[in-house]
Parts: sequence; structure tokens; C-alpha cells
Amino acid sequence: MGQIKTGHMKYFVSLGGVRGIFAILIAIYHASWISNINSSDLLTNGTLMVDIFFVLSGFLMFRLYDGHLNSGGDGRNFIKRRFARVYPLQFFMLLVLFLYALARLVAQWVGVATYDVGEILPFEHGATETIQSFLSNLTLTQSMGFHDHLSYNMPSWSVSVEFWTYFVFLGVMLWARPKKAWHFSVIAILIGINYYVLSTLKPDINFHYDLGFWRCLGGFFTGVLVAYCYRKTLPFYTKLKQKTKAKAFVAFATIFEIFLLSLMGGFMIYFPGKAQFFIAPIAFVFVFGFAFDMGLISRVLAMKPFWYLAKISYSIYMVHFIISLAFSIGIELFFPRLFGPLWNATKISGDLLLIPYLGLVLLISHFTYKYVEMPGRRAILKYDFQGHLRSIFSKLKPSKT
Repeated sequence: MGQIKTGHMKYFVSLGGVRGIFAILIAIYHASWISNINSSDLLTNGTLMVDIFFVLSGFLMFRLYDGHLNSGGDGRNFIKRRFARVYPLQFFMLLVLFLYALARLVAQWVGVATYDVGEILPFEHGATETIQSFLSNLTLTQSMGFHDHLSYNMPSWSVSVEFWTYFVFLGVMLWARPKKAWHFSVIAILIGINYYVLSTLKPDINFHYDLGFWRCLGGFFTGVLVAYCYRKTLPFYTKLKQKTKAKAFVAFATIFEIFLLSLMGGFMIYFPGKAQFFIAPIAFVFVFGFAFDMGLISRVLAMKPFWYLAKISYSIYMVHFIISLAFSIGIELFFPRLFGPLWNATKISGDLLLIPYLGLVLLISHFTYKYVEMPGRRAILKYDFQGHLRSIFSKLKPSKT
């Protein structure tokens, strides 16, 4: 129930639905105006949802590539496929935010906009949007410790650290592929050490441009552990399901899924600060439980709307920031004049504003998925990088004459 075969692996529809819902919640989390929803205790700690993304990535990568990364050629193909997955939209949104930075300059020059107190324009001393940060975003190194700030499309910090985490994963799979239980025990210990050290350096887990790579490593390899335990548990799960009456099984499975949601939600609400560094065991249980697609909640998450949210979730994650910026500019310019300075005193107006905001996020995400993500992915996968490099170097060789 709920699993779709794609190639030599199964697509986990409930985890896909979780990814789509979390992408929406992150878009709400980054809404630049106050609402009852984004100021709730649940979304105040919404940054933890990014860590769930890391865990999901590790889970899916290990499920997909365990036993299929055995040579340098396999490794090159793996990196090419991951690059094709993340870079087209990363590049497109970087250009959009670069144009936005230029528009801010033009608006100041022509007098449409005025300086706010303490405002630093793009490309000026002290600005986050500079040529250097543009180049680091271009090379997916913007959150590898080279800056003390986020820049341009700020949510893309996680794309940066996850892309370089793929190289660590590839190295592990090529030269130290975990096979035995004690191998995964070592990984678990290293994950624990990683989070412990991070907890001594940071007040909570909401960090990105400096140590975000280590945050991603912890989540990603937690996902690898989930994939291993899922594989080992699946035969026992299958036998249990066969021996249990269908209605009883679904009832107990649904109760378990409600527990998983409560566990994740409760952790986000009631465990702020240093406690967030215990995300690994919580995320492990959460992803492991939903990987089996066994209860009524999984059936709901397998429905077409959630399936589609999962499909465009990367676009949702990447495009919502600029849309939030556009809404914040419009709100600042027009809402106090039209509705008075207390237009959002009860936060209900802010809640209602989330409806057109999310609608626009979904609409634009649909088009970026269709016209940026997919064509860009196909173009990169089709491009013969090795052949073109050989052609270039052959032209650089001195002529025999």
C-alpha cells in the first residue's frame, strides 16, 4: 500500500507527502508578516523541518544507490544526476534575486525608493549581496563557511550544503561502504558526536552559513541509518501484516502514525534551544515510521494533491522567498494607507494574506517545475561533459607540424 516502483527502488508516497507539506510550512515560516499561524509555537521552530529534509535525502539516497556506486564511472554519474536535480532551479533563482538586487539600486537612483535607517544597498561595503556572494551562490559554496551571512535566495543554503554532502556520501559508498550492523553503529556514534560538538558551539540548531554543512551531515546520515533499519525490518513487517487482520492492522498503524505526528510536533513545540540537537532520534523514528506507508494518514498523504506537492516541493522551497519579499514590499507600501496602521492587530488579516501568498507560490512553483527544473535536468543529463572536456583538451595540444 502506498509505494510506487520507480526503477530499482520504491517511491515512498507518504514520505513524499510529508516533504510537500513541510515545503508549504517552510513557505509559511518565511512569510515576512505576522500571522497567527507563523507565530505559533509549532512554526516558531520551523527550521527543524529543514533537518527532516536532510534525513529524507539520506534515506532515499541510500535506498536508491546502495550497491550501485561501485566505480568512478558510477560516482560521476551519481554527481551528474544530483547536479542536474538541484542546479537548474538554483541557477534560475539566483538570477532572479540578482535582478532584484539590481532593481533595488535602480529604485534608489531614480528616487522611487528611499533609504531606510541602517539600510545597506546591494554591492556596497557591508552588503550581503555582493559579487563575491554571487560567485559563491553560483558555485554552491555559499554556506560552506566562506561568508558570515546568507545572501540572494536565502533558503538555498541547504542546497549548498546538501550538494557537498553528496560527495561525502559518494566517498563512503565507494571506499567504506557500510554493510554490517557495526558499521552502522559507528555511523550512529559519529552522528551523536557531531550533534554534541555542534551543541557546544551553537545555542540552537538554527544555523546555516557557517556550520550548516555539519548540520546537513548529521541529518543526511541519520537518513542512511533509517534506510538500513527499514531494510532489516521490512521482512518482519511483511510477515506481521500478513498474519494480522486488515482492519485491525490499519487501526493500530493509524494510531502509530498519529503518535509519530504528535512526537514530531511536540518536539518542535516543547523542545527549543539546545534540546533541538536531539533531532536525530526524533527524526529517525518519524521517517522510519512513515516509510512503511501503513496507516490511514499514509493513505491520505498518497492522494494526488499531496503527490503533486511532493513533485513540486523543491520548486516551492526555492521560489517562496522572492514571493515573500514581493508581498512584504506591497504590504509596507499599501496596507497601512488602505487599512490603517493597525491593519494586522489581531493577526487574522495576516492569516488571510497567507491564502493568496501560498496560491501564488504554488502557481509559480508549477511553472518553474515544468519549465525550469525538468528541462534543465534533461539538458544536463544529456550533456556529455567528458566528451566535451576531451575535445577541449585535444585542441590545446601542440600541433605536430
